[in-house]
Amino acid sequence: MNFRHTIIFLLFVMIIFSSCSRVAVSTEKLDTPKTKLDRVLIIALSNVYDTRAMYEKELSYRLRQLGYNMFSSVNVDKSKRELFTRDEVIKLIEDKNIDGIITMKLKSVTSKERYGTSDRYISDMNNWQTYFFNYVDTYTNVYSWSYIPEQTVTVIAELHEAASKKVLYRIEVTSKNADGPEERAGEITEAVAKAFHRSGFLKKKNE
Repeated sequence: MNFRHTIIFLLFVMIIFSSCSRVAVSTEKLDTPKTKLDRVLIIALSNVYDTRAMYEKELSYRLRQLGYNMFSSVNVDKSKRELFTRDEVIKLIEDKNIDGIITMKLKSVTSKERYGTSDRYISDMNNWQTYFFNYVDTYTNVYSWSYIPEQTVTVIAELHEAASKKVLYRIEVTSKNADGPEERAGEITEAVAKAFHRSGFLKKKNE
């Protein structure tokens, strides 16, 4: 292989890797639960039912594969298409003996092609930590998740303790240039599941 061919080959490799999906993860421990959380409900904060179902079921599956007792809000009542209200979540906690809640919410989307947002949505970012208490207020302006080619999408996942109503653990996952919504959901939920697994806050079924 001559010098010219070597340069072309290296450029080709660089193009391939630059178009590949990349995932970045950061975690933050905010508090410590009194005991490990056993029964955990997963809620994806999206107004789009199909997106909510995809992310909840993906994360529930991955955490169950790791040995944890998880269930998604879309499977609690399969006939319900709307987001659960604050009162409905509180009732679920009581009826299902829920120890914790995992919430997922879109933080930001950037695209080389197009993307629009609003100041109203951005201002809501400061209120995410109050989601568990001010459920309806926070839900009012939930931004609909959508797929645009070559997007960079950042999602926040938080673990809430039902007894103390505290946010225990926060995960931020950024996915770049996924091939589609399903691949992006898979990448993000896989990263979230691994991070929660490493946190040590969840109780396995055999413990």
